[in-house]
Amino acid sequence: MTTSTSKRVLLYRFDRQPLEGIVNPAMYLLPDRVELMSLSGALQNIPYAEMKALCFVSDAGPATLFTQHNLFERRPKVPGLWTRFSFRDGDKLDGILSHNLLEWPATGYLITPPRPGATRQRVFIPRSALAGTELRGVVGTSLAAAGLRKRPAPQDGQLTMFDS
Repeated sequence: MTTSTSKRVLLYRFDRQPLEGIVNPAMYLLPDRVELMSLSGALQNIPYAEMKALCFVSDAGPATLFTQHNLFERRPKVPGLWTRFSFRDGDKLDGILSHNLLEWPATGYLITPPRPGATRQRVFIPRSALAGTELRGVVGTSLAAAGLRKRPAPQDGQLTMFDS
């Protein structure tokens, strides 16, 4: 951790013992592990195989990511890809992924969970923690943003040489 910027996180593991710590958001994702500093100051490297999820938080609070409001009750309003993640241990978690595939980390998914708040702002899910994913819907895209808007019909006498 070389920079002064740090974010508070809650790391969920498959053995159900969450670990509270701090990560550098610019470089916490390494090719095979997450670099986390515990609140006692010990630097820990957690392999993706042991991780279930990494939840960014702003306040200390109970670890409720998988126990309360882990699925959307109705279609979300936040723009993005509404996705349901199924974990190796049978748990499920809904989230909103960015429309931009270039923003997805190669090692997993960064989502906005249902009912984000002080104890659950963003969640990183490693690919190795998942048994499957399901796209539930596409939220908030417009035809113009997707490039699918119909072009106006050419007027009489107008050249069509630049139309594609």
